[in-house]
Amino acid sequence: MKAFIALFKTEAKLAFRGGDMLIFGIAFPVGIMLLIGFISEPEAIRLAFGGIATVGICASALMGLPLTISGYRHGKILKRFRVTPVSPAVLLSAVALLQVLFAWVSALGVFLIARFGFSVALSGSAVRYIATFLFVQVTVFSLGFLIASLAPNEKTANWVCTLAYFPMLLLSGATVPFEILPAGLRAFASVFPLTQGILLLKGAVLQTDISQDLFRFLVLGAMAAVSYLLAISRFRWE
Repeated sequence: MKAFIALFKTEAKLAFRGGDMLIFGIAFPVGIMLLIGFISEPEAIRLAFGGIATVGICASALMGLPLTISGYRHGKILKRFRVTPVSPAVLLSAVALLQVLFAWVSALGVFLIARFGFSVALSGSAVRYIATFLFVQVTVFSLGFLIASLAPNEKTANWVCTLAYFPMLLLSGATVPFEILPAGLRAFASVFPLTQGILLLKGAVLQTDISQDLFRFLVLGAMAAVSYLLAISRFRWE
């Protein structure tokens, strides 16, 4: 536990020093929430804030997590940890927890601005919304772990992360309302896990019948399970 705490503190210091997650994972979604809040009608804000809350998930899962792990692999850090008393799994756990917390801090900031800045309220249970957010986070993080596991080098990981991150960020409904996209783009973006996750969050906000979303839960859950299994079985230490 002492080793984990020490590594977590070190990872946090490195993350704050680098600043990328502070900008793209926290400040960026908060800025979008403020912009949407000032230019949109109350109902539009209520429909949008769940999607905006996933921007932090997108940044941490598809950029922060895989790029950090692939960087440690490229720098032989994971290889060196394998010959120390501290398992490299402890380092990976510290990296993952930090990225998870970044996503939650981002979502909390977005919610507080929506709730107290623009009087947005959930139609239904906060428990359902939080549970759905956690489910979406677990799902999207599975892709980040998969990229981190399979990318042969840091350059490849950077390209794959870029190709995954920006389309989901721009087309899933996280930043641009999904409903205003052309039909062709909506059909294309519908295959993104984040798109389906945001639709689940909208259902939680509006308190729609959860049985209508059962198929989405099953598909995303199956995708996450397969991704985690592949990530564990194919993980590259060096």
